[in-house]
Amino acid sequence: MVAFRDVLEVCGLVDLGLIGAPFTYDNKRSGAGNVKVRLDRAVATSSWRNMFAFAAVTHVPSPCSDHVALLIKGSPDPGPVGCKLRRYELFWERDPALPDVINEAWVALGSVQNMAQLREALAKTMLSLGAWSKKFGNVTRELAKSRSQLEEFMIMNIDQQDIRRVTDKMNELLYQEEMM
Repeated sequence: MVAFRDVLEVCGLVDLGLIGAPFTYDNKRSGAGNVKVRLDRAVATSSWRNMFAFAAVTHVPSPCSDHVALLIKGSPDPGPVGCKLRRYELFWERDPALPDVINEAWVALGSVQNMAQLREALAKTMLSLGAWSKKFGNVTRELAKSRSQLEEFMIMNIDQQDIRRVTDKMNELLYQEEMM
């Protein structure tokens, strides 16, 4: 460890700190066999830090790994821009109610005779799907909540069954996010 610190000093590198759980490795064992340490770090030179003064390193827990991912953001999030797009989400197909929702939307529209009516019918169907899809919630927000809960459970050394429940939920949300 002394040699590592010497290399950091010789190269002029400093630790960028962290946001989140204070460790980056968890062997996920129960009780006294559990090991949590900070193995992974993000380091930078002073000139890099001056260029990216608002840089932050966030520890992002994962249900699929014993290591926590490091997410380095160079600047604060600008936030959402523009209007919301309506789009068909592939993960909706896992819900058995989807065909009924689409069928009800098309039946309510009646017959379609030309391209203008088809465009309108598709827009109204997407509105129906958009209203129906609210039952899934905001996948990105739910994933962030689950990550926070997993991080909290890992810090508090909660029972592995509870952690497993959260990781299962996260895996489903990660699948939905991937399909988006």
